[in-house]
Amino acid sequence: MTDFRVNGLVIRETEHKDNDKLLTVLTEKYGKLYVIGKGVKSLKNRHMASSQLFAYSSLNLRKTGNNLYYITDSDLIENYYEIRNDILKLSLATFVCDVLCEVSREGTEDISILRLALNTFYAIAKDIKSLEFIRASFELRILTECGFMPDLSHCRDCGCELPSIATLDIMNGNFVCNKCMEKISFTNAENTFFDTGMQRPVSIISDSVLQAMRYVCTSRQERFLSFRLDESEQEMFFQVCEKYLLNQLERGFYSLEFYKSMI
Repeated sequence: MTDFRVNGLVIRETEHKDNDKLLTVLTEKYGKLYVIGKGVKSLKNRHMASSQLFAYSSLNLRKTGNNLYYITDSDLIENYYEIRNDILKLSLATFVCDVLCEVSREGTEDISILRLALNTFYAIAKDIKSLEFIRASFELRILTECGFMPDLSHCRDCGCELPSIATLDIMNGNFVCNKCMEKISFTNAENTFFDTGMQRPVSIISDSVLQAMRYVCTSRQERFLSFRLDESEQEMFFQVCEKYLLNQLERGFYSLEFYKSMI
């Protein structure tokens, strides 16, 4: 069996046999890998630190059957200590990991997704922004990295670029300005926000929130949090990013509900 070296982030851990763990590890070159840490629940095990949730390590892996890998050597790079000692940070980081598990794929190069994860964990650990600010920005940026970036360039009907108020079609990822919305008749037959009699989910967004969303989607990844938004606009930004993520992934997250119950 051939060993290989890879940098990886542990995004999920489950019990496996008496003293082992089954780890989900996000890597640059190979996407999501399932790794068995033999004996890593023991404090004396030399791979224990590299086998914790949120641990980012250089791992030497050996492939076995059934697409599983064993750790043969490891060097811890970062364990995000500050996250582990704050229950609110811990709950948010757990939600981030659940999203990463949902969107990452086995055997697929995930450089941008891994880097976004590391940037997000650093921001959480070091209090770069408020946790809600980090969460919302991550929710929108992770969808962008996965190919679900909304079209926020212009109104889909008239082409205007920055209306004072817009309606975001969360299902289709585009928006209609307030002037065009006034022309839409709210009947099942004529309303373009109805699909086979069911209303599509929409959110009202201001020009400031629209510009913030554009920034998150298009900025250099290491600077995706480097923008300001008035406090009065932040709740709107938080809500629309969450709605867009949950709608596009077509599922909810228990970890998100737990985190929100804590704030």
